[in-house]
Amino acid sequence: MANQLIEINLLPNEFRQVKMDLSWLSDMRVIWSTFGLIFVVLFLSGVYYYVKETANELERAVEQTKLAVERERHILQKINELEAMQASIKQKIDALRSIQVSRKRWVLLFEDISTTLKDAPGTWITGITQNGDEMDISGSTWNFDEVALYMLKLEKKESVTGIALTNISATKVNNEDAYTFSLKVAFNPNLGLEDGVR
Repeated sequence: MANQLIEINLLPNEFRQVKMDLSWLSDMRVIWSTFGLIFVVLFLSGVYYYVKETANELERAVEQTKLAVERERHILQKINELEAMQASIKQKIDALRSIQVSRKRWVLLFEDISTTLKDAPGTWITGITQNGDEMDISGSTWNFDEVALYMLKLEKKESVTGIALTNISATKVNNEDAYTFSLKVAFNPNLGLEDGVR
């Protein structure tokens, strides 16, 4: 059996020094916890540094993009000017086409109105008013039957899609008995178009 040393402190209590117990430093749990804590701190520092560098790179990229946009802004302004010019030209072309279609439409309509009128020698037109794809025709006649004949023949024309008598009344023209009448005529909206009627 080995000899064991026993330490006895004979100093009075006020002079005694307590020996610090540092045995816990050699405990494996403390060592691993310390290494773990150091690893977590290093890992978080690395993540923070990486995020900060990435944010700085993104900020630099945004600044470079802004500078590139500013350098090319004159091209964007030129594109906007060209688009506005193109819209203006298209509007003028559409207006010219509309005039061309409208002119052709009215030529065809008046041709049908006048050629149909030759079968009613005692009837004449006194006014025509357009309202969208319809027009109001007012006229006078010596013979009441000619109005019905005129309506039947006009309705058979390709340019007309419907016709209705809206008013007829007896009147005097040069002291002779006559009739005034009003017709509502719906004309074909495709009339005068390149791929439409005629």
